[in-house]
Amino acid sequence: MQRGRAISKYAVIAVACVISMLALEATRVLAKNGGNFGGDFTIIKAVEQGENEVVKISLRVINNSGADVKNVSITIASSLHFSPRPTEAWEKDQTPIKASILRFNEHKVLGPLVGTFTIPAAEYQRWGQKGSGPNFMITYQDASGAEQYERMDLAPAQ
Repeated sequence: MQRGRAISKYAVIAVACVISMLALEATRVLAKNGGNFGGDFTIIKAVEQGENEVVKISLRVINNSGADVKNVSITIASSLHFSPRPTEAWEKDQTPIKASILRFNEHKVLGPLVGTFTIPAAEYQRWGQKGSGPNFMITYQDASGAEQYERMDLAPAQ
């Protein structure tokens, strides 16, 4: 009877190891396209304009992708969904913040990027809710020349 318990302990350990390995692999896959661009943002000015809000924002961006990226465009997307491409009319109409190049891990040299976005007032109000904020998206050309589009991890500046 003692022997049966020892086998079951080993089985539990083996299953726990397999689950841990699967969780680690899933995290690695999900992180592959996430966390490449971090930094912070400051809302410089917000002006109500009918049903919209005109928001001037300053961004400090850190390129953690592992390589320089070119032809950078940064826009704001809806905080209600994380679509791979703009879907709402207001998202498509944004004038992006442009940068010709973001060098890998050069955040101390790069000055802030500043842009003005016109967004629905309801979207702006959601930013004020705890745990919510702008959903910044970046389009760029990677080292191989392929166009990439992904979410940025920007936090409010302290």
